[in-house]
Amino acid sequence: MFKTMLEMMEQQTASLLSEREDARALWYNEWARLFLKAYEPGKKVVYTSIYAFPMELLAAFDVVPFDFEIAGAMMATTDLGVPTMKEAEDRGYPMDICSFHRAALGASFNGYFPDPAILLTTSYYCAGKSKASEILSLFHGKEHFLLYVPAEINKDSIRYVENQLRQIVNKLETITGQKLDEDRLKAAVRSANRARSSRLKLLDLLKHRPCPWGGNQLIGFSINGLLFNGTEIMERLNEAFAREAQERIKTGKVRPEKHRIYWFAWLPTYKSNLFDILKENGVSIPLCETFRVYWDEIDEDHPFEGLALKCLKNPFVGPASRRVQSIDKIVDEYGIDGTLLFATPACRQANSAYRVLKDSLAKFGIPFLMLNMDIGDPRGYSPEQTKTRLEGFIELMDQHG
Repeated sequence: MFKTMLEMMEQQTASLLSEREDARALWYNEWARLFLKAYEPGKKVVYTSIYAFPMELLAAFDVVPFDFEIAGAMMATTDLGVPTMKEAEDRGYPMDICSFHRAALGASFNGYFPDPAILLTTSYYCAGKSKASEILSLFHGKEHFLLYVPAEINKDSIRYVENQLRQIVNKLETITGQKLDEDRLKAAVRSANRARSSRLKLLDLLKHRPCPWGGNQLIGFSINGLLFNGTEIMERLNEAFAREAQERIKTGKVRPEKHRIYWFAWLPTYKSNLFDILKENGVSIPLCETFRVYWDEIDEDHPFEGLALKCLKNPFVGPASRRVQSIDKIVDEYGIDGTLLFATPACRQANSAYRVLKDSLAKFGIPFLMLNMDIGDPRGYSPEQTKTRLEGFIELMDQHG
């Protein structure tokens, strides 16, 4: 079923791209094509956290990255979402587990996803992801490796993470039967550095008022677009979105905006009134925390050290205060009028930062909303409650106007 969904996604976007350039269609097309490769006979599939794991490393091997969590999110956008969650629930996985993980577990139990050769995940961003990965490693009978990233950044922690990355390389060499090609890893690092530059270019364009791009598309791309990091596809996608933003600025085809908000964390995948309400009230989202560039360029001659540092500098590692680093600069440069934390229940490690985030923004007199909505399970969704919370938040921004 999931494979059929990917095939339809690939065909529809390919048809659109044959008629005109479209950054979103290109993103979805490449996404579908890569996940479909995981179903091809003989492919070495690596289950990983595409939004957290250093994908440059995988780009240096003949493997196909597949994120069961992102795949579960895709299931949650369809009528298959709740049934697959129920499949996991009927097997003893309760509803307080992330809905993406329940969907992924249920889909795996039903045989919808390709079989992995190894499972790689990280200690940061999502605590539940590593546990779901362990469950699936037992289900498939394949090894699970947790890349543990300490909170401190020093010589010892850099060396510690670097050694883990080298261990992962050894495992990939065993799985693929190929030694690491250092020139190929350098090429992946160079590509990632170019993609970093193109992202900075796009971030600069998003400072324009009215905002030429953003919203739920920006938030989604900031997370699952990282699937392509270390490949030229990532560069192409950043450039495509930048061209569209430039064209909208040039032609004036931008939506009127009354307020600009900074978005913390994730977004719902099921149909809701969230972004419709924001749009109707002239609220744009020119930036989200998962699209910020927090890492430096990586030295291609020292790729393991550079990738270790990239992991260690992730704002979801260490104290919650990292999530609001340089927030004064963001507020000023992007003209932020309010901030919103999308608080899905299972993301306890992210939502526990609520007070730190709120207090940090209070220094600027900026309204802050913690919006409690599940990320993928529509069964507890209340459009009336969402509307009430958002309208109150918008009124606060009007008053601070």
